[in-house]
Amino acid sequence: MSGRDQTSAIDQWLTTANADEVVNAMAAKGMIPETIDCRFADTTPGQLAYVSKFTWKRAPANTRYHWEVGDPTYLASKEVRANRVGLRRAYAKVVRDPASGQKVGCSIWTS
Repeated sequence: MSGRDQTSAIDQWLTTANADEVVNAMAAKGMIPETIDCRFADTTPGQLAYVSKFTWKRAPANTRYHWEVGDPTYLASKEVRANRVGLRRAYAKVVRDPASGQKVGCSIWTS
C-alpha cells in the first residue's frame, strides 16, 4: 500500500475550493500531498479556471508543506516566498493548453 490513502478524492479533479477542503481533511488523517496534477477547467479569456488532483503519503514528523496552482509567473513568486520560509519544491508540473497556448502550473513545497 506504500503509505498512500486510497480515498475517492485521489481520482477526482478538484476546484480550488474543493481542493482546500480535501487537503485539510487529509491533513487531519496525517497525510500530505505527494504529487499534484493540474489542468485547465476553462481557458476563456478573463475566466481562467484550474482543477487539480493529488496523490497522498503519510506525513513525516514535523513536516510543513504548501501547494499552489496558477500561471507560471504566479508560481515563481510563490517559489520565492516558500524558499524564504525554508520550504523546497518537492513536486511541480506545467501543462500547456494546446488551443490557447496558455500554461498552468502546480507545485508542492515541503520542509
